[in-house]
Amino acid sequence: MPALIDQRTQIIERLVELFSTFSVSLVGDDLNGPVTITPALFVHNRGELPAEKVPGITLLDADETRDPATTPRPGRQGPPSPVLMRMTPEIYIVLNVRKPQNQNVGEDLNTARAAVLNLILNDATLQTIVGANGQILYDGCVTDLARNRQMRGQMGLSITFVYPFFPKGMASG
Repeated sequence: MPALIDQRTQIIERLVELFSTFSVSLVGDDLNGPVTITPALFVHNRGELPAEKVPGITLLDADETRDPATTPRPGRQGPPSPVLMRMTPEIYIVLNVRKPQNQNVGEDLNTARAAVLNLILNDATLQTIVGANGQILYDGCVTDLARNRQMRGQMGLSITFVYPFFPKGMASG
């Protein structure tokens, strides 16, 4: 019986590979000048970034759920049918603290956001992993730049990877 193809692992491994070569230049502030997020400032499955790792990017594996639009075939009538899965890893852009003025924080978060989206949404390998029946969706972002939030310069990106899950024995390739 063929082994299960684990798209979840493949997607995470590809994201780690992409961020391990990712770099984006930011305006910064008057105190520190221009700053660059480099591969050395990327962490995977770690908590808050230490001061020496900012500005940087954190990738957390996060959650996977079955797409409610697809349901497995009931009973044991023939081979198991594939279902679509939705995986939404957590991607955080974390800037160096620029209080009290937060100079260029919004601009730099938006620049980094655009670069990350370009990296992920245009990657042919990720498109191949999700397959013809899957997709990569940008759901939006959340920042800490709002009333009653920390206002330190952080943004969480929500990108959902939708892909067919083939139960054991249905693997191909």
